[in-house]
Amino acid sequence: MLKFAIPRLRTVLIAGCLCLLQPSSGLTQNAAKKERLDNALTATAASDSLAHSGNTVLLPILGYTPDTGLMLGGTVLRFFYLEPEYADSRPSVFSPVFIYTLKNQILVYLGLSLNWDQDRNALNLVPHFFKFPDQFYGIGRAVSLDQEESFTSENLGLDLYYNRRIWHNWRLGGSYQVVKHGLSETDPDGQLGQGNILGSETSWLSGLGPSLLMDSRDNTWAPDQGWLLWAGARFGGTDLGSDYTYQEYTLDLRGYWPLGEYTVLAGQYLTTRLEGEAPFFAMPRLGGNDGLRGYRGSLFMDKTRALGRLEMRRSRLWGPLGAVVFAGIGDVAPSPGKLTLGGELWSAGFGLRYMLDPNERVNIRIDFGFGNGDSGFYLSLGEAF
Repeated sequence: MLKFAIPRLRTVLIAGCLCLLQPSSGLTQNAAKKERLDNALTATAASDSLAHSGNTVLLPILGYTPDTGLMLGGTVLRFFYLEPEYADSRPSVFSPVFIYTLKNQILVYLGLSLNWDQDRNALNLVPHFFKFPDQFYGIGRAVSLDQEESFTSENLGLDLYYNRRIWHNWRLGGSYQVVKHGLSETDPDGQLGQGNILGSETSWLSGLGPSLLMDSRDNTWAPDQGWLLWAGARFGGTDLGSDYTYQEYTLDLRGYWPLGEYTVLAGQYLTTRLEGEAPFFAMPRLGGNDGLRGYRGSLFMDKTRALGRLEMRRSRLWGPLGAVVFAGIGDVAPSPGKLTLGGELWSAGFGLRYMLDPNERVNIRIDFGFGNGDSGFYLSLGEAF
């Protein structure tokens, strides 16, 4: 089982200066964003000087991705315990977040994370609002940067996650998502402006389903060993108030293998499949910070996504500086049977790490990713996966 992190106060304050959400207009990548936010809240809450009931922490936010440009913002963390007699367990926290990017994107989260019964139960409630100028290139792998059309999406929604520890590292739970999605500032001659793409008009997306988590990693920030398995499904339909009837299935498998004192090989296989009606804004995306670094998140999307990536991490090269090299390959297609490696959607890159806290292995991450015809720069906190 993962031990509760206890980073130094200096690390907590610096860590808050890096954006953990790395926003994207795609909805199917919210689980990865939620994991990074949970990591930050866990680390901050772990500080004995901060996590007492009633404490409030103000933290700035800074980050960069190709999809957002420079991100600026802040968050307020308000800690409390549902069971004061178990004050040595993980606290609950209210965590509103505001982010503004230099691409005029606005993201507001009003997160509430509740933990009780000595961490056996966890409930996360995340109302959010996004105003997200973005680009659309089409659906499928046969798109190019020349097909770009600009638009602005506005999302008002709620994400709810619950899980309960059932045995050792295994947790069983479920999630619910409801989103009102609308478009503005579309190109009147483009596919979205002419209403040719499902999801071009203002609509509601609503779905719920089960999830299973197994996490044996020795650290959530930069694991040296262990496994993570997350499997989930979500079902939406008119009975839930959705304008679309769909089924979504996701499998996320990660492994970590030590290769010496300071070297780790990390791998991930991630696949998502959408069946039924699939508006473009809910389709899984191949690139972005949560996919293959080197492709912008809006470039490749379809009803099915599969990717694999490997990363060699060296935590210490000189003092607190480390480095990584990474590579990955994947595809998007309308169905699993049409996935192929013939599309040559590969990526590779390298990165630098600055270790804020050797005990908890909290890193500032700077990555340079290169894809087949695209590239990107990424600044964040913690490893990509």
